Amino acid sequence: MRYSQRILLGDYLRAGAGVLMCGAPLVALDLGRWLGWILTGLVILFALFGVRTALRHTTRFLLEPDGLRVEGPMGTFIAWARLNRMKLSYYSTKRDRSDGWMQLAVGSTDTRWVRIDSHLEGFRDIVLGAHRAAAASGVELSAATRANLRAMDIPVEEPLPA
Repeated sequence: MRYSQRILLGDYLRAGAGVLMCGAPLVALDLGRWLGWILTGLVILFALFGVRTALRHTTRFLLEPDGLRVEGPMGTFIAWARLNRMKLSYYSTKRDRSDGWMQLAVGSTDTRWVRIDSHLEGFRDIVLGAHRAAAASGVELSAATRANLRAMDIPVEEPLPA
């Protein structure tokens, strides 16, 4: 599974436009010190966004029966049997929450967090695999994660009251 070429192209264009629009005045104009620092910071920010996009472009996700394999510069393997962290977040782009994206963050005892957003082709399959593993391992899910799973039409059992 990979991120959509259309999404990646848009991100590359945004990063390039940001670097160009903030960098051109730095080169072409004699700016005051403070404005120069602000624009330099923005150039760095847009350049980092471009690097992040390139990392996403070169990363591939493989959903395997025993875990999630991430191949690429930041590769790792999340074994479902060792899963001990799962968080599913929703980030809204509109005040009425009618548009946005989800981000899944999973980790096991011996690995770092892996974060995947809903622009990834096959995102739902990965969320299903992670949810099954979390349920089998007894991982406690936050109320927000349970609500977001239900929003994806994934049945979730409510925890027993203490």
